[in-house]
Amino acid sequence: MGLVHRTVDEEIKKSLELIKELEHVMSEIQSNESLFISNIQNMSLADKQNILDKWISYVRCYNELNDIREKYKNKLLFRNTSDSYNKYKNILLIYASTIAIRKNSVLLVGIIEKNKYLESMLNEPRAEYNINKKQYYYITQEITEISYMISLYRNKHYFDFKVNYYKVYEFERDESETQLLDYASYNYLNVIKLVRNHRSIVKNNMIDFFGKNVFDFWFPFQKWVAISITGIDYSSRKEKYISNEDINIFKEELVPGDVLLKRNNYQLTNIGLPGFWTHTGIYIGCLEKLDEYFGDMLLGDCLCVSEYVKVIYPKVYDSLWSEEVNNREYIIEVIAPGVVISPLDAIAKVDYFSALRPRLSKEDKLKALFTAFESLGKAYDYNFDIMTDNALFCSELIYKSYLSSSNKKGITFDLQPKVGRLLLSPNSIIEKFDSEFNTENAEFDFVVFYDGNSRERKAIRRNATDLKKTWKLSRWKRVKGRVVLDAETSYPIVKLSSVLSKLKIKLYGMFY
Repeated sequence: MGLVHRTVDEEIKKSLELIKELEHVMSEIQSNESLFISNIQNMSLADKQNILDKWISYVRCYNELNDIREKYKNKLLFRNTSDSYNKYKNILLIYASTIAIRKNSVLLVGIIEKNKYLESMLNEPRAEYNINKKQYYYITQEITEISYMISLYRNKHYFDFKVNYYKVYEFERDESETQLLDYASYNYLNVIKLVRNHRSIVKNNMIDFFGKNVFDFWFPFQKWVAISITGIDYSSRKEKYISNEDINIFKEELVPGDVLLKRNNYQLTNIGLPGFWTHTGIYIGCLEKLDEYFGDMLLGDCLCVSEYVKVIYPKVYDSLWSEEVNNREYIIEVIAPGVVISPLDAIAKVDYFSALRPRLSKEDKLKALFTAFESLGKAYDYNFDIMTDNALFCSELIYKSYLSSSNKKGITFDLQPKVGRLLLSPNSIIEKFDSEFNTENAEFDFVVFYDGNSRERKAIRRNATDLKKTWKLSRWKRVKGRVVLDAETSYPIVKLSSVLSKLKIKLYGMFY
């Protein structure tokens, strides 16, 4: 019996420490409310990391308190103890933990609901910190969970009776037990008032519950469609408008860090992509070109960039180094398999091609490339949510690689809200170039633009003035000719015929 009492007493001390820490973390979040509700557009990597650090601390306290709560719930369910005082302590642990969790959850939701775009970031799983998928969602749902509300009410009356009982019989309680009981007794009414004062939480939880179930149903279909239509080309042409000769010319004008954009006519994926330009990536070049362009960069003990890449990013180095193909040019991009390093032809052997150069120092561009290298191997983000980091879509790689941080300058992109998410499309990159063209605030310089010409069946080199107009062009092209499968698809596709040209299907914002 002594061992059981000692264990419970230790748990009471631990719970009290966790509650105090949780209250402290919540106090810091409240003190930094302006950061949490700030405009995502202006949020730097440092700001985002600051938010994540506080979220990690919050979840750690939450998880440990919840573990204690569940442990002693099971003890009450599966262990019939005749020791009423020990049972009282078990219930105290459950009661105090639940009050601490609910109170601070309401306060947290009161801040996060002012910036709903943060929810995606907080719901992202982070196994290294024991943060589960949809962690924030489940924390918020507990606030209005009926079983917990009934449990609080029942335990409140139980403690009112037991406290008086132990006073009459002069039971001695240690300091930790007294503090835990005082916390629970004081904050019981606070929790009730907080929930009443945040009635919107009840409504939002119902909406979120419905939305989650709808999304869980829809997402597999959305992913299936995205994978299925990748590589389907309606053109009867075997060759794209941009020739190998064109590529050999303009690749000499590219430098590492350039942002590349492409478009192919008559591709099924064009249906769901907003705007004219449909894909983007970052130009790397080759190891020799990296060394030549960033030759004056100091990288610790490494004598050149290629040596640094070999040490820090060995997978990137292996992708860029080849005995068989010397000086082959490469890009880093996000396609169906995820973040990959591909030959330049993957984005250049197309109908339309353009390149923009960030107006940044070589040092900042190199840091942007390193940021992109860190994402190599990540999955494709079929949810198209720029606030999550575990998976990326093509223009998200550009956005996050060139996002400013404490040690590098970056590029500011205008994220567009669509279906509850903030998105950046390849087309909006050209729109940004157009809006800033010939101004002091311009963040991109023009490099090259090849414009596909269907009449001449070749790409014609154009200037910056021509490029900046392209984002306004229609993404719709008349579908004609037979269907050509340029790449294997992972799922069966129903045979497509000319009737598809008559279908007015508009999946706006579905694919990026």
